[in-house]
Amino acid sequence: MAADLLPYLLKANAVLLLAAIAYYGLLRRLTFFGLNRAYLAGALLFAAVYPVLPVPALLPAAAQLLPVASPLPLGPAGAADPGALADTDWLAIGLAGYALVAAGLLLRLLGQLLSLALVRRRSRPAVVLGQPVRVLPGAGGPFSFGRTIYLSEAALADAASLPAALRHEQAHVRQYHTADVLLTQLATALAWANPAAWLLRRAVLDNLEYLADEAALRTGLDRRAYQYSLLRQQPGGVPAPALAFHFSFLTLKNRITMLNQPASTTRQLGRYLLAAPLLMALALGYSGARAQTVTASGQPTAVQGQFPDDALYYLDGQPSSKQVVASLPSSTKFSMDVIRDEPATIKRAFGNTTATSAIIITTEANDNSPAVLALADKANLGAAYIHTPAQVNALVPKALAYITQHYPDSRLGGEVVEMKRKTTGAVTYKVQLVTGRRPFYVYFTPQGDFVAR
Repeated sequence: MAADLLPYLLKANAVLLLAAIAYYGLLRRLTFFGLNRAYLAGALLFAAVYPVLPVPALLPAAAQLLPVASPLPLGPAGAADPGALADTDWLAIGLAGYALVAAGLLLRLLGQLLSLALVRRRSRPAVVLGQPVRVLPGAGGPFSFGRTIYLSEAALADAASLPAALRHEQAHVRQYHTADVLLTQLATALAWANPAAWLLRRAVLDNLEYLADEAALRTGLDRRAYQYSLLRQQPGGVPAPALAFHFSFLTLKNRITMLNQPASTTRQLGRYLLAAPLLMALALGYSGARAQTVTASGQPTAVQGQFPDDALYYLDGQPSSKQVVASLPSSTKFSMDVIRDEPATIKRAFGNTTATSAIIITTEANDNSPAVLALADKANLGAAYIHTPAQVNALVPKALAYITQHYPDSRLGGEVVEMKRKTTGAVTYKVQLVTGRRPFYVYFTPQGDFVAR
């Protein structure tokens, strides 16, 4: 049983990983939300069925690579070697632990469905703007699940935001988005150890919100007014059930970004023609690689990269050389800061030098060493800060007014990042703006004052 289940899990999880790479690399920023929905759902279903498909169904017979079985070592009397049996037992125990966690997540999913049934029981039916809904007492944002839209009494009283919110939830209901949600919940429960499954889940949920926003705007709502209605919504009061579509600040920044994203051109449809065959080819290549018996030995390979000869090199805050940096083992976890064409910064950090660029490598083990922090402070490097994603509402009105006044043709293009200096604790907010297709960054203090960098 364990010997059959392990190859299935390896193949399925490999396909999920490849699907996530293809989506985030090629398709994420496209505005073909319907095609993205089909791709994501298809990738999850393909990952589930691919491991059980016979290889001849996907590869020509001449191209098949047959796995080499690994025989159980035998002792002197022909009995199985106890060490090999112990290994098999550990494999079974590991898979049993994996299955136990998956079962727990499936039970949690069942509990979430039951909680939705309880929410329905304590709601009352009503008709709002011609739409049948169910009304819940107290505060809280609108949400939907299946064919039902739920509104709180507080949401009903918000006449300005209600039409936009209701049309958004109607889109979720009409387009059967709950089916995608349940599919992703099953995928993350069964592939819980694979980060790609959770990334694809986030991608599915975000894309469904984009679809609902797009459908709401097609009903005639003003794009700018619709965005303001999103900013006015506040989560709170009675929390929406986990499986339901509901307002969240976690997705607000992405939704606003996509609402302002230029429509993708028909030429970009070619990315789908690349993504699907690429996923298939890589999956088959993975199977082929798994089917071969390959042995290899040797030392870890050196860090690869094109390093200029005339650059300054620093390793963990100390002067180093290109040779030392390039010979770091491949297993080394590190971050790299590159300073290029900034002579004032280079002179401030490194003194008088004719070098025009500097490469600073910081290994994970020495990330907070005194030498690293001192150099990061002098050169104002990323290593000098603790970077924490923040919400759009972290910016005070003064900062938003500055952006409106000085960058009237720009829009928010990404997340706001809180940068906390490690040595002093001073906080700066980094904000991505986009003019046309060109992103750039501006910085503000918590009080909303602009910071020149």
